[in-house]
Amino acid sequence: MKQKLVVSALLVLLISGCTKIRYMLNAGKTAHMSALQLEETGFKIVAYLPKYTSTLADHINAFDFSKVTHLNIAFFNPDVNGNFPASQGTGLDTIVSKAHLNNVKVLLSLGGGSNQSQYANLLTSANRAAFITKVVNLVSQYHVDGIDVDLEGDNIDENYEAFITGLSTQLKPNGKLLTAAVAWWTRDRVTDSCLAAFDFINVMAYDKAGDEHSPYSYAKQHVEYWKGQRGLAAAKIVVGVPFYGLYTLSGNLQSMKYSEITAQYPGAENKDTVRRPDGAIVNYNGIPTIQNKTAYAQQEAGGIMFWQVLQDATGSLSLLNAIHDKINSSTGWEHPYITWKFDLSAPASATFADSTAAKASVSVKGTPGFLPAPPYGYGRVFLPATCGGYFQLQPGASPPSLKVAASSTNTPAKLSWYNIDEAKPLAALTFNLNLNAALTNGQLIIPFGYSTTSSSTFNNTNQLTSVSTPGVFAAIRLDFYGGNFATLSYRNATYGYTTINNTVFNKTGNYKIELYCNNSSAGENYTKGASTYALPAQTYNLWVNDVLIQGAASLTNFPATGELATLSTINSFSFNASGNTGTPGTTPPTSANSLLATLSNIFISFDLKN
Repeated sequence: MKQKLVVSALLVLLISGCTKIRYMLNAGKTAHMSALQLEETGFKIVAYLPKYTSTLADHINAFDFSKVTHLNIAFFNPDVNGNFPASQGTGLDTIVSKAHLNNVKVLLSLGGGSNQSQYANLLTSANRAAFITKVVNLVSQYHVDGIDVDLEGDNIDENYEAFITGLSTQLKPNGKLLTAAVAWWTRDRVTDSCLAAFDFINVMAYDKAGDEHSPYSYAKQHVEYWKGQRGLAAAKIVVGVPFYGLYTLSGNLQSMKYSEITAQYPGAENKDTVRRPDGAIVNYNGIPTIQNKTAYAQQEAGGIMFWQVLQDATGSLSLLNAIHDKINSSTGWEHPYITWKFDLSAPASATFADSTAAKASVSVKGTPGFLPAPPYGYGRVFLPATCGGYFQLQPGASPPSLKVAASSTNTPAKLSWYNIDEAKPLAALTFNLNLNAALTNGQLIIPFGYSTTSSSTFNNTNQLTSVSTPGVFAAIRLDFYGGNFATLSYRNATYGYTTINNTVFNKTGNYKIELYCNNSSAGENYTKGASTYALPAQTYNLWVNDVLIQGAASLTNFPATGELATLSTINSFSFNASGNTGTPGTTPPTSANSLLATLSNIFISFDLKN
């Protein structure tokens, strides 16, 4: 764990080898699931609490004890003789009492990210037994529930295994826990005998070499290693996440608390990067990534851990609250699921305008185009030649949005988000749609299905008319002609469109649209609020403003079109706006390109079960 901030250029070179560096920044499924209930489910929420002040009691109200299951006190370290200064435990009795009242187990954490050279001698065969006795005595002295070993770097030497197994022999007969924090770059030093001795390990899936610090993929890399290559049971792996960000300035690695990031950069809680005024990019984990890692840990591991609780923000910005909310979510797939959001915010508004030649712009992580880069997959906008349409980012809107003016040709103006990573056959697409199309005769088609960068279903100009289009799971269509309402239809098995009704979408209005799609071979369930909905295989549900839409003959489970094979993943969707040529001779007249739609809050969620 982080003990101090080291900013030398040499250290920056060291972390390129995935060195674990720690920073302590200091100038001096019910809505009422308790910590006990969480523990009974086997899912652990492990918080590290550092002693920033002279007494740990100062932090008694710093966080909600009921939202964690284990609390690691950082750090208890001995002097060169193996004795633990009494000052390290000042105020600990207050913390332990409150923790136990909330069914939270307390562990004393040894080590930390800074080099503790005294351990090299204390763990030798000549001194080991006496030192283990002193560590075990700490447990009874402070009435805690176990020991967490966070020895890192050179402190994991040839004596580490004997220390761990010897400590386990002393703790386990008394029902006490033994855990460890483990880093990627020293993973080979943690032997199988050590793994057998630990009740669980906290994998420190952060401080990654390069710019990203702690992406979702890095958490997966850690879990897959400990499960796949080392054979560790999922229940014994706890996924570590950071409550801080990293950035490089003048060749030196620097750190910011998550609470500082959100205080200085409004909206940062929904991102993973912000740019400082000095130009440095801060990489961290915002609420969406923290919740996705929590869902992944629910499915593939045994818990979530964070360094450290005093770096968290409060209220709706809190990452601990986000973890708790994700675990207790009452909306979405019944199994753990991840959600990627397409963040449409940008430094300034921009317009992707019509021209005499067709044009497109592709955005991918690390290489944004007209659109900001999506977190995973590819974002793309396309305009046909001389169509009069445009796309306009509106980052200052709340929420940030993308305005679309439809093409006046039969080829659509098209927004696509395709080839999204982590996709599954169970997907939920949600977005907000604002319509301003009172005097128009255009058409919106929204297909969803499977696409890759080399396929052409979602990343070309296909209008999805009456031709079979491999890759399409289903599509909905809005036709804007006479009257005040758009006609809502779904794509059918003959690749035409069957009317659902013509009273859902007024030509001007705001709509929250949710599409739950099941392309598996068996029925699946999802929840909204307090209700559960059964979704048969190869069907989808359409919700508009929290109302389940029903078509003719009481149809709510709309069928897939048959163009996408069962069990294929749903990783793409597009938004096609076209046919808006205008009717100047009618009363009232309509103008070309008068179909205006604004998209915001674009999410796609994948059930992890499959």
